Amino acid sequence: MTLAVKQAAPAVTPVRPTLHFTPPQGWMNDPNGLVWFEGEYHLFYQYHPHGLEWGPMHWGHAVSTDLLHWQHLDIALFPDDDGMCFSGSAIVDQDDSSGLFDGKPGLLAFYTVHRVTGEGPQDYVQEQCIAYSRDRGRSWHKYAGNPIIAAPGFRDFRDPKVIRHADSNAWIMALACGQTIRFYRSENLLDWTLTGEFGEGQGRHTPGPWECPDLFELPVIGGSEGRGEQGSRWVLVVGVGAGDDNWGSFTQYFVGHFDGLQFHNDNAPGKVLLMDESRDFYATQSWSDTPDGRRIAIAWLNNWLYANQIPENGWRGAMSLPRELLLVATDQGVRLAQRFAAELKTALDAKPQSAEPTPLNRGERLELTAQPGPTLGRLNLRLAPESQVELFLLPSGLPDLTLQRNAQGLSLRHQRQGENDNAKFDCYYPHDFTLALGDGDAVQLEWFIEHGSLELLINDGLYSLTSIQFDTLRDPAGQGVTLTVSEGDVLVDRLECRSLKA
Repeated sequence: MTLAVKQAAPAVTPVRPTLHFTPPQGWMNDPNGLVWFEGEYHLFYQYHPHGLEWGPMHWGHAVSTDLLHWQHLDIALFPDDDGMCFSGSAIVDQDDSSGLFDGKPGLLAFYTVHRVTGEGPQDYVQEQCIAYSRDRGRSWHKYAGNPIIAAPGFRDFRDPKVIRHADSNAWIMALACGQTIRFYRSENLLDWTLTGEFGEGQGRHTPGPWECPDLFELPVIGGSEGRGEQGSRWVLVVGVGAGDDNWGSFTQYFVGHFDGLQFHNDNAPGKVLLMDESRDFYATQSWSDTPDGRRIAIAWLNNWLYANQIPENGWRGAMSLPRELLLVATDQGVRLAQRFAAELKTALDAKPQSAEPTPLNRGERLELTAQPGPTLGRLNLRLAPESQVELFLLPSGLPDLTLQRNAQGLSLRHQRQGENDNAKFDCYYPHDFTLALGDGDAVQLEWFIEHGSLELLINDGLYSLTSIQFDTLRDPAGQGVTLTVSEGDVLVDRLECRSLKA
């Protein structure tokens, strides 16, 4: 991977985002236990409140009524003699299947206990446990019968995702087990039976383990009965731990069928589908029990190759914006698409700053003046053959995005540069990669820029590029959008930006 320009980033002090969730202090990584209950979205997260690097894992906790503004609550789960509290999920035990709630609905959290057993990096045991709350998540009690699934004899055994499988009237747990996902089944949420395993020879594997599974069903939008694309499909999401290459941790997904026992992949085993094509969208999880049936997900904005070295300001780590997940029939098959959650619109000015539809030739440019603070932007373009457009969104001096149409099709190049005098960060943080977008002439972009991040959705969310971007910290007054045509001819169908409400 070669950079066109190598540039030292100035010393920056992170500014706490307005809409991206951050911890009150200390270190944060994976989102955990996402559940809606009695009017509140609960967000738990892997948390080290006493340090700025990964350490003894707690479950931090916050609630929101709109997915944008969060109230921090007391820490939900603490490490103890049994071990640290690793990632997991939460559900509403609506009918008191567990018998822990005196016949009333209550909240159950499933988590992995990670217990160190020696001095070596591989000296640990992982087991599955539960905690419960009878007061809307304000206090939590670890189950006296833990673990509910004991260690099976291998090390990486973690991150339980529990769902209700309506067709078979049972609870299902998807569990990361080394390089595969195992499925367990229960009637009472306490006693679990192994039913199946998925992953060997499927998708992408690295030396790092598979992590943070999610499992859900969605209707398919579009397509035809003849192609077998109507109805619904199941989606299995898997985080892939950082390997030895330059890319680090990433999130893949599989589309197929789940029969209550086993997952069946619709695609060829070697087909790799990515939830995000960039570097910083990891440990993706979705909310359980949402009242309107939407599948809303969030991810950790970071990469394990440099997560411990990014700039900090008394806290380190942020979550992505919440996104709605959809399944869409395409010429290549059923694919996952993402939208920024509709709640985002309520935080933005109703009237955008915009440009009229404009044809541009080589050497011409189009500018929108800087927006103050966080900004949502949209751009629709049509490129003539052998055309190239450079898009400047951040104050880096280099084009953040370059769109090109040639004989090979339409492509998008994304560059990021920066150093902070840490060898690991300086090696892995910069990137320069190109994403193929197909054979058409049109591209649709939607992005959100806030202190420390750029989230980009392409072609109605069929592609996602998410990056931490410390260039956004250089100009707190906001950065204008500049579009320059370096080759050929381009039609700008739409260019607009919205800022946060004052």
